[in-house]
Amino acid sequence: MTAKLSEIWLKYALDDLQSAKVLLKEGIYNMVCFHSQQAVEKLLKSFIATHNSEIPRIHNLIRLNEICEDLHGNKLNLDYEGLIFLNDVYIESRYPADFGIFPSGQPDKEEARKAYIHAKKMGTLIGPLVRRWIKQQSDQDE
Repeated sequence: MTAKLSEIWLKYALDDLQSAKVLLKEGIYNMVCFHSQQAVEKLLKSFIATHNSEIPRIHNLIRLNEICEDLHGNKLNLDYEGLIFLNDVYIESRYPADFGIFPSGQPDKEEARKAYIHAKKMGTLIGPLVRRWIKQQSDQDE
């Protein structure tokens, strides 16, 4: 994999995070949850790309985190409860269901805010790791 692939995954992750922020202000809460989950998924995949590993075609954040930790050799210290929450809201925000995980069946403002905050915090942990690796690759190419 190249630094370019990691950069693309990271850019898409940051776009999803920005989308979640805008949608939160607009009150489109189910899509805030969707984009928050997608941001973390793409952050983790950008991290996997930095290790020259094949990007798995999965959406499960718990499994993606395990892959990242195996590649990294230690814990990334991501909020496990946040990963579980975002995993759960991903399906709910993407496909309407008879019984959602939320009391109302759809996320409200507080639940959307929680999803966005989880994604933002994970971005502050993973983003710098990916950027550091991209910079190292760029320095080596010079």
